[in-house]
Amino acid sequence: MIYVHNVGSVHREEGEELDVKAAWKMVSPAMIRRTDRFIQLSLLGAYAAIGEKELERETALYMASGQGNLAVFKRLRDQRYIKKQPPKPVDYINSLSNTSGFYVAQFFKIEGKNLNVSRLGFVAETTLLLAQNDLVLNKVEQVLVGGVDELQEPFSFTRKTLGISDERPLGEGSNWMLLSRKKEGSLASLEVLKQAMGLDELKVYLQQIDVTSQLAFGQRCSKEVIEMLLGDKKHFEVSCGFYETASLYLLNTFIESGKGELIFVDNYEDRYRVVKLNC
Repeated sequence: MIYVHNVGSVHREEGEELDVKAAWKMVSPAMIRRTDRFIQLSLLGAYAAIGEKELERETALYMASGQGNLAVFKRLRDQRYIKKQPPKPVDYINSLSNTSGFYVAQFFKIEGKNLNVSRLGFVAETTLLLAQNDLVLNKVEQVLVGGVDELQEPFSFTRKTLGISDERPLGEGSNWMLLSRKKEGSLASLEVLKQAMGLDELKVYLQQIDVTSQLAFGQRCSKEVIEMLLGDKKHFEVSCGFYETASLYLLNTFIESGKGELIFVDNYEDRYRVVKLNC
């Protein structure tokens, strides 16, 4: 069993405004130079979780993103193929997959393992599972886990690349939690089930859970599947525009506002993963 000690989120819905640079400048003006909006969004979310707390130097950092820093790749593309110029050095450096993690680690003065996970489907759950495995196997003592996805324009292209309908609103977020094996002082316990399930397996599993447990579902779960699995159990819902790491926003919201057990179910290509929270 692993435990959640801190949570924090920065979240924006499509149509809302969020001046990330101005918000981060209020926290750390010295770290504005050489960073772009994606990095600043990462820093702002991590700060929402940790604040001025001093972390253990060997704290590991595992960061998830569905698409990574796409904005910097767009700039590099324009510099190379439209302006016919070599890439700007800062943009080239910021295009590295773990640059955001480097800046977060630098700000909190941590020197542990620094991983970046980027994929379509289960990216947040995969990152949480990596953290869980390393904690249980005593490879690390403490892990700062974050999920960051930036809303990109044009929205029609973003919806197409994400494989979602034109009617669904988009969002962006930077959602973080601090995990360890220590129960004392924790906000919640967390468990990621190791095996992905088919729908029939998931039905059997959900039949065995406590009747007082609340159920929550990932953004790729269809309404039909949700209604079928929910039954008479209480549905924990969070209004949220679509982005790949939004499941961390939901988990953080439950920890901040809920009590009891939450069973979170996520879906990708006919497979399901489960995360359990107990507050």
